[in-house]
Amino acid sequence: MARSYLESTLTGTLPSFATEWDAHRRAYPPTSPPGDADFLAAFRAHVVSLLIAGRIAETSRFFYALERLLGEADPILRDLLDRDLVRALAHECQLAGIDSRRVEPYLGQRSRVVWSSPSAETP
Repeated sequence: MARSYLESTLTGTLPSFATEWDAHRRAYPPTSPPGDADFLAAFRAHVVSLLIAGRIAETSRFFYALERLLGEADPILRDLLDRDLVRALAHECQLAGIDSRRVEPYLGQRSRVVWSSPSAETP
């Protein structure tokens, strides 16, 4: 199965997610691979689990790479990342009771604006 640009880029930021995602991908039939929404949902769940476990150093690599990716993204990818990764992750962290002060130091300028936006309250 070929990996999408989004999968390759984000999976590389969290090595602990790579094995988990490979197993998840194999559960799909070859003719219907998981889409970006499936990938992002699994990725967000993994990030939340790392934050709950206090594995901040590992997640910080993701947040730094996210900032670079947001800076290079075309408008379509940028909208997808804003809505389905950053805002959704902010909401899921809030639901999991993760204090935003644990995450905010690792957010860059672009991701901080989206993370802190009022629409981050609801996906």
